[in-house]
Amino acid sequence: MAAVSSSSLPSSQSARDAPTTTPSTTHVSAYDHILAGQIAGMVGLALVHPLDTVKSRVQQGGGATSASAPARLAAGGLGDDGGGGKINPRQSAAMRVTRELLKQDGARGLYRGLTAPMLAYGAINAVAFSTNSLARDALEDYVGYDFAHSVPGGVLSGAAAGLTSSFVRGPAERLKTVQQVVDCESGRFKSTYSTAMTLAREHGVYRGLFTGTGATIAREIPQCAVYFLTYDVIKSKCVKALCGDVDIRDAPYSARGASIVLAGGSAGAFQWLLTYPLDVTKSRIQAAQPGTYKGVVDCAMKSVASEGPMVLFRGLGMALLRAFPLHASIFASCEAVHATLAHIRNH
Repeated sequence: MAAVSSSSLPSSQSARDAPTTTPSTTHVSAYDHILAGQIAGMVGLALVHPLDTVKSRVQQGGGATSASAPARLAAGGLGDDGGGGKINPRQSAAMRVTRELLKQDGARGLYRGLTAPMLAYGAINAVAFSTNSLARDALEDYVGYDFAHSVPGGVLSGAAAGLTSSFVRGPAERLKTVQQVVDCESGRFKSTYSTAMTLAREHGVYRGLFTGTGATIAREIPQCAVYFLTYDVIKSKCVKALCGDVDIRDAPYSARGASIVLAGGSAGAFQWLLTYPLDVTKSRIQAAQPGTYKGVVDCAMKSVASEGPMVLFRGLGMALLRAFPLHASIFASCEAVHATLAHIRNH
C-alpha cells in the first residue's frame, strides 16, 4: 500500500520531451516498481507483524483465542482476557493480548498468519507501486504534467492503486485475520494452507476467501488516495527545509534518507487517522462467519449498537505504533531498490 512517485526516483529510461512550460519528467519502468514493491512489502511486514497480530485481536474485543471466536465476535465481542480469566482494568488491551499470546504459544503466537501476507504483501505493494506510477504517467501524457502532480492528480493515481491492490490484499488479509483471532489448536487454522482449505471447504472459494474484500476496497481507496500524496508532499518539504531548492537526487545522502523515513512514517500514520474505523469494520467482517454482516455499514451499526461508538477506534494506538516503522521501512527499502537498479544500469 505504498508507492513512490515516478518524479522522485532514478529512471532506466530517458526523459520524455515536455513542453517548455512544464518540467521534464522521467518515467520509471513498471518492472522496477514491481521489484521494489515486492522487496519493500516483505521487509516492512517482517518487521511489524507482531504489532499487527495484537492490533487485530484488540479490534475484535481483546482476546478471541477460543475455537468459537467467530460466533462470539459476531455476537458483539468478548467478555474475558482470552484465556478464561478476568480482565485487569488497569492493564491495557494491547498488553493483555500480548501476554495471552505469549502464554499460549510463546513468541510464535505473535507471528500467527504471517505466511499469507508475506507471500502476498510483496505482490500487493508491487501492484500498488506500479499502478500508482502508471496512473501518474498516464495523467502526465493525456492530461498534463501540472494536473498529474497536483493534489487531484495525486488523489486519482493513489485511489487507482488502492482499487487494484485490494483484489490481492482482500483474500490475503482474510486468511491472516482468521489465523490471528481464532484458536489454532484444532489444526483447522494452524497454517495458511489449512486455513484456506478449511474456509474454501466450509463456505466455498468465494465466500470463504473473499469475505471482506468489498470492505478492503472501501478502506484501500481513501487510504491510498491520501497516502501517496502525503508522502510526496512531506518528503519534498523535508528536503527543501534541509537542503534548500535542490532536487532530492542531488541532496546529501543523510538528508535524503531522513526525509524518506520521516515522510514514509508520517504518511502511514496519517492514513490510519483518517480511515481507521473502516479498518475495524473490515477486520470484523473478515474474522466473522461469511454472511454475518451485510457490509461495512451494517457491521459498523451492529458494532456501535452493542459496544458503543468507541469500538470503531479500538486498537488505534497499536495501529499508529505499527504504522510509522512499517511505512518508513517500506519507503526506505523501495527507494534503496530503485537507487540500486539505477546504479547497476549506469555501470
